[in-house]
Amino acid sequence: MPEQPMAELTVLAPAKINLHLEVLGLRPDGYHELAMVMQSLDLCDRLHLANRADGSILLSCDDAALPVDGDNLIMRAAQRLRSHVGLPELGAGLRLEKRIPVGAGLAGGMPPGSAFCM
Repeated sequence: MPEQPMAELTVLAPAKINLHLEVLGLRPDGYHELAMVMQSLDLCDRLHLANRADGSILLSCDDAALPVDGDNLIMRAAQRLRSHVGLPELGAGLRLEKRIPVGAGLAGGMPPGSAFCM
């Protein structure tokens, strides 16, 4: 029986506000270890995911200012997941609807070169 294509999956990524944030130190991977208490908000980014038969991972975004290459954390996470499960042939089409402002303290992503980026 031929493989059936997966319908698109949409995941909501809610904005969060820190009620408490403490930087504990730098991890070996270049990120900071944090202790925090956060509250989610109604504002959400939407990430749409679909299988790709060609094995590529491609990201598009409705905000042209955001990178859609290996500098984007979504791409890094997708590539790491594919590597972790040991299925290099897995492909994904990812489409981000960006609503949370980047760098606004709402967990909407950090601008390049910020203290919490690699």
